[in-house]
Amino acid sequence: MTEKEFLKYIHKRLSTISVGASALRNQGASGIIKTARNYFYEIKIDDFIATIDNGNDYKKFLNTHTEKLVSKFPKEARSWGAARKGLNLFFREIVYNKFFSDYYKLPIEFTKFNDKIKYLEVPLDKDVATGIYNDTELNIPKWKSIKKLDLDLSEKYQNAAQEISKKINIAKVNLDLKYWRK
Repeated sequence: MTEKEFLKYIHKRLSTISVGASALRNQGASGIIKTARNYFYEIKIDDFIATIDNGNDYKKFLNTHTEKLVSKFPKEARSWGAARKGLNLFFREIVYNKFFSDYYKLPIEFTKFNDKIKYLEVPLDKDVATGIYNDTELNIPKWKSIKKLDLDLSEKYQNAAQEISKKINIAKVNLDLKYWRK
């Protein structure tokens, strides 16, 4: 097996495990998790890595993939919030994975690693949103549901997450570790 083949298998595995059954439940149709997992496997990891240290490029990359994934969901489950959460979970798993992290030469030193991934978004759900809401000094609306999440509300929560992450010296994507199932 070559290194490229091995990385392809890791990509497939991360596409499958990054979104568990509970991550996108109750979105209005069956098949949404399978659709998301299949879509993640189509994403070129090189393209993702090329954008992560440029805020504008990463936001464009993430927005493009969010819209594409939404369009692949069954009509009754075309949730922008579900697509965004799934993508954020997947991208987080890529940078957390030792093999991808080593292959793409992501820094191993804590501060440098956090600086490199600072534009990645924290995957939003009720637990994370509640933690952000309680810890931010910004005026943000109370969380309703992943189905109600849109670009505008997501940006408000991500801005609040950025404020919190600066105070505790981590990338905002890592706030999921602090708030998930507290």
